[in-house]
Order: sequence, then C-alpha cells, then structure tokens
Amino acid sequence: MENNKYLVEDCFALTPRDVGWRYDRIRKLGINQLEGRNDITYWFDDMDAPTCLFVSVGGHDPQEFKWEPVELTFGESAYFYCKCGYKARKLFLVPNGFEFKCRICQKLKYRLSSMNPNSVAGRAIHTFDRMTKLIEVRENMARIFYKGKYTKRFNRFLEHCKVLGFNDVVDDAQSLNEVIQSQKIFTKPVH
Repeated sequence: MENNKYLVEDCFALTPRDVGWRYDRIRKLGINQLEGRNDITYWFDDMDAPTCLFVSVGGHDPQEFKWEPVELTFGESAYFYCKCGYKARKLFLVPNGFEFKCRICQKLKYRLSSMNPNSVAGRAIHTFDRMTKLIEVRENMARIFYKGKYTKRFNRFLEHCKVLGFNDVVDDAQSLNEVIQSQKIFTKPVH
C-alpha cells in the first residue's frame, strides 16, 4: 500500500458552501463553475429537492455524491457522502488529481499531526501554523460587532490570540470595547 505524500493543507477542499450552502440559494440552473476554480464544474440532479451532486474536474467524467440537507436550529446545512459511505463536510482533491474523496480515502493527514510538538522546530512550526490560521479567520470575519458587543466568533478569535501570546491584539480589543461601552452610557436616552 502506497503512502500518500499530501497533507490536508496541500489539497483543495470542496464544501457545501462552495456549491450553494443551501440548494435553494443556487444562482443558476444547469452546470455551474466553482468560484476561483474554473476547471471544476458541478450540478444537482434536481433543483427543487436535490439528492445528488455531480462534480467534474477538468472535463473528466463526473463524480456523483449523495447530497443530504439537514435542518438546523437556524436554517439548513448539507453533507456529502463519499463513495466509501463516509458522511463528510469536506471532500478533498489532491494536486493534479481528478477525483474528490474524503480525507480518509485520500489518506490525508494534518501537517501538525506529522511532527513532534515537543521539539524546538515542532513548536515553531505549530506556532506559525496557528498564526496563519488566525490571520485567515480574521480576514474572513464579516463583522466583529453585533448590537454593540463583540460577536462570539470574534471573542473566540481573541481567546486564540491570547493563547498564542498576541497580548497587544487582545489588549487593543479590550480597550476599544471599553471605549464603546463608555460611549453607550453617555448616548443612552434618559426616560
């Protein structure tokens, strides 16, 4: 059995959000191109109540994935079923590959699981990887305030910053929050 040389971080990941987080939000009928990857096309078997997603990479024969929408408290989500039967939120495409598969089928591991976290180099790589992910999280955060308070997502981001030792970021956010809260006291209408 051959060991796969790719890591999760090396591969392109397909999520339900990429193909229309909810099937009723799909923008057009028929074949769609994936944003940022014009070599990947996709379509559903039925636009009213889809059960299968078809994905083609580079014009190759399309793959068929069972599509399962799931009702949540605040809307709907969806899952793919890999050909092995695994229910997945992400399917991966290795570089220069033509088939999407789950992480298990692709034999993918995370970068951090393949190194010793107790070595000097392992700690440095772990810290760098966490910093990179934090930057991506903050970059993709649409808003940090909701009704005059930090969102749960932004508070979680600040907690991760604190763990990594980015105390300046945490202190600045707390100072900003204090200023905003003090301004609310003066701007509240008196009844």
